[in-house]
Amino acid sequence: MLRPWCEVLASVANGRQAVEATNKFRPDVLVVDLMMPDMDGLEVCRIVRQTAPETQVIIVTAYDDSDVHSKALQVGAAAFVPKHSAALTLRQTIRRVCTEQPQRAE
Repeated sequence: MLRPWCEVLASVANGRQAVEATNKFRPDVLVVDLMMPDMDGLEVCRIVRQTAPETQVIIVTAYDDSDVHSKALQVGAAAFVPKHSAALTLRQTIRRVCTEQPQRAE
């Protein structure tokens, strides 16, 4: 879904690999599922915000619930996208998050 219009640096199978890939590639945006093996999206977000604060984290989930949304924002997620609307809104959300973040020094 993302490859036609943005560069996908990595696609991983679990939360631990998401943290490792973020530390290796330092992407502008990390899109994670809330429910992943090894480490859930909230924990991935918490760690990434500490180790790669320039990376904006978007959490995608099947749980369209205000408690989960609040928890995602508390751990530093830039956005929360319910899966039922992901196909329609993920591209918009990534663009919004990228334009809101401070530009990195080269």
